[in-house]
Amino acid sequence: MQSLKLTNGDLTIENNDIVLIDGGDELAQCCEIILGTKKQEWFLNPTFGIDFDQLNGKNVSKEAAREQVRIGLRQEPRIATIETIDINLDTKTRQSEVNFKAMGTSGEVAEGGTGQRRLQTETVR
Repeated sequence: MQSLKLTNGDLTIENNDIVLIDGGDELAQCCEIILGTKKQEWFLNPTFGIDFDQLNGKNVSKEAAREQVRIGLRQEPRIATIETIDINLDTKTRQSEVNFKAMGTSGEVAEGGTGQRRLQTETVR
C-alpha cells in the first residue's frame, strides 16, 4: 500500500512532487498517527488513538504507558507482532518519547515513534 508521506503532519513535497511511501515506512507512519491521536479526539471514531493521560499524566507508570502504546499499535490491523516498545517518561514536563518496532502481516518491519517523527503527545493543561 502507498500513502502520502507526512512530515510533522504536513504533506512532504520534494522537487514540486508529493512524496509517497510504502512498505515498513508507510506502516510505521500509520502507527504513528494512531499513537499521536488522543482517544475520543476524532469524532468519526472515538475509540481511535490512545489515552494520553497514561503517558503524560500525573503519576504515570512505564507499564501503563507501554500498555497504551500496545493498545494503539494493535489498532493497526496490518501489525502481526510488536517486537519492542521503548518509552522515556519525563514526569517533570509531562512529556514522553515513544519508539517501537513491529512486524507487519506481509513481513515488513515498521520502526517509528515520537523520537523519530515528533508526534504531538504532549498533554496541555
